[in-house]
Amino acid sequence: MRAKLLERGSESLSEQELLEMLLFLNYRRQDVKPIVKSLFKHFGSLGAICDASPTELARIPNLGTGGIALLLLIKGLFYRLDQEQVTDRSVLSNWQAVQNFCIRRLGYSAIEKFMILYLDAQNGVIADEIISIGTVNRTAVFPREVVKKALEHQAASLIIVHNHPSSSTRPSDADIMLTRRIRDALALVDIALHDHLIVTSNNVSSMKALNLL
Repeated sequence: MRAKLLERGSESLSEQELLEMLLFLNYRRQDVKPIVKSLFKHFGSLGAICDASPTELARIPNLGTGGIALLLLIKGLFYRLDQEQVTDRSVLSNWQAVQNFCIRRLGYSAIEKFMILYLDAQNGVIADEIISIGTVNRTAVFPREVVKKALEHQAASLIIVHNHPSSSTRPSDADIMLTRRIRDALALVDIALHDHLIVTSNNVSSMKALNLL
C-alpha cells in the first residue's frame, strides 16, 4: 500500500486501505485489518468513523487510546482544513466550500446538531459554533439564544445549519417555523439571516433556494 500511495497517490487507495495505513503508524506490530473492519462495520463510513466520539470509539475491540487519539487528530485536521476554505472569504462567492464544510462538520452525526456561521459585513465567516446537540430527530434551539450569540460575535448576518440523521434534507414544518422565528428575531437587531441549510452525509438543502425564508 505504501508503494501504491507513493507511486499513484492517495486516490489509488480505498478508504479502508487509507485507514489501515494510518492506524499502522500506531500499531506497527499488530494486524490492524480486523480493527478497520470493525470500525466500518460499526459506523458504516469513514466520515462517521471520524465524527465518532471517544466513548463510541472505545467500544471497538483492540482500538485502544492510541487509535482513538489518532482518529480524533484526523477529525481535527479535517476541521481546520475545511475551516480555512470558508474563513476570511465571502461565503457568497465560495458557496461550494461552505456546503462542503457544513456536510463534513454535521452531516455524519447520528444525532441532530445545530450550528451557526457568523458573518461580517463582507459576508466573511467570523466564526462557526455548534450551539445545540439533540437526539436522533430533534434539537432544541431558541431564537433569543441565536440573537444573543450573534450580538456577542458582532455578526452582521448569519447562516444557520442543522443536520438530519436520516437521508432526507427536506425541511419539516417545524424547521420552517423555527427558521422564520429566528429570521424575525434577528431582524429586530438589524442582523440578516442569509440561509438555513439542512445537511446529510451527501446532500444539502437551502431554505433560501426553496423560497422558504
